[in-house]
Amino acid sequence: MPKPRTVVLMTREMQDRVFSEHHLARLGELVALTPARDDEITPDGQLSAMTDAEIILTGWGTHALSDAMFDAAPGLKVMCHSAGSVKHLLPPGFAARGIRVTSAAPALAVGVAEFAFGLMLMSMKAVWACIAATNAGRWEREPVMDWICEPHGATVGIIAASSVGRELLRLCKTLSLKSILLYDPFVSEEEAARLGVEKVSLEELMRRSDVVQLCAPNLPATRHMINAEMLARMRDKAIFINTSRGALVDEAALIAELEKRRILACVDVTDPEPPAPGNPLYTLPNCILTPHIAGAVKQNIRRQGASVVEQVEAFVAGRPMPCEVALDRLDILA
Repeated sequence: MPKPRTVVLMTREMQDRVFSEHHLARLGELVALTPARDDEITPDGQLSAMTDAEIILTGWGTHALSDAMFDAAPGLKVMCHSAGSVKHLLPPGFAARGIRVTSAAPALAVGVAEFAFGLMLMSMKAVWACIAATNAGRWEREPVMDWICEPHGATVGIIAASSVGRELLRLCKTLSLKSILLYDPFVSEEEAARLGVEKVSLEELMRRSDVVQLCAPNLPATRHMINAEMLARMRDKAIFINTSRGALVDEAALIAELEKRRILACVDVTDPEPPAPGNPLYTLPNCILTPHIAGAVKQNIRRQGASVVEQVEAFVAGRPMPCEVALDRLDILA
């Protein structure tokens, strides 16, 4: 039986970042692989490369896939995306074509959740204030004690049971927390019970949590879901962590709340990125601002390549692909 013709629709540079030599060798065993070209791929080049393909491998740098491109590949069965969201790549009405799609979003989520979890532990121990003091030549313990909130007996609120939210939930369960709250309108009470969380409203989560972790997708409905009203509900000395997208937070409202010195925020994403020079987020002592590093950088990118290989292996073997995208739910996915 001939191997399915498979085309990498990425630049050679991006292919080499995502796939190790081992990954490419394994793909070569499974499929008839046309690797990325050395020159920059163009929309016309994509259309030409896709002709007669059965599997396409996409990722960062892949151009939006038009109806004409899919028309040129009538035998296309699977698109394996080596990054997160696929929404920007697919034309309207794509689901009717019957082409299956996978995403490396769950692989990406691991690194994001690990980063968010690390920020949480460092913040709960008031490490940022301690570093500022020792960098200034001071040895201070008592001044930060009121800001320390040990995980034992604390309450963590997770906004959205996304891929990141679920991975973060798994990490949080390694701690002796008092409770884990979840706000997600698409999760039923039964599923929340299976996840081992208490499903609550967003208002209640903001009010009760010692740490709020924002893990929701960037959708029109979630824009500025964290606004002045929600931030005002947070308890004094609570911690707000955003590793999702900046558009979910009313930045002006967050800055106003931080200027009260009442809460601490860890912000890895802003809207726009980067923040304009002079933005208070750069200098507020109770704001830990990082340059969008929670996601895939360096070694973590190879997780995405491994995920693609796993999907291709499953497809070739006739097994369910573990990271297949539910195209009928695309409007609520990131």
